[in-house]
Amino acid sequence: MWTFRNVVAIGLFLFGTTFLWMTAAMAGKAVPPKGAAWTLANVLAFLAVIGFTVTAWAVFKQYAWWDTAGLVSGIIGLVAVVPFVLGQRRLEVGLGDLGVQINLWMHVLGSAAVIAVALLPAARSWVTEHL
Repeated sequence: MWTFRNVVAIGLFLFGTTFLWMTAAMAGKAVPPKGAAWTLANVLAFLAVIGFTVTAWAVFKQYAWWDTAGLVSGIIGLVAVVPFVLGQRRLEVGLGDLGVQINLWMHVLGSAAVIAVALLPAARSWVTEHL
């Protein structure tokens, strides 16, 4: 059944899985790039995937702490962007590729939206009422 709660939970889960696009394995190279920035990007991307999965589960099960999980996941998602940008700038493609730009802005705006829903009382209460 397609309820608002189910759609939000599925959306959070799917958004979380897109952080895999920020790993070195998806950098478009036959051999993934190496270095501290890419290692940190990999770790933070996997933490974001886990965090958004937990948030999706909390929304689905209607746990009261869904907003805390969303806030933590959103912050991890925003932090994951920094090493991704640093690592991407060292590649010959850099940040000039449209796909890289879409990937970057999608994760910045998506994480910011989740943080806003978790922090803004009006948004949080509206979502909570509709779950």
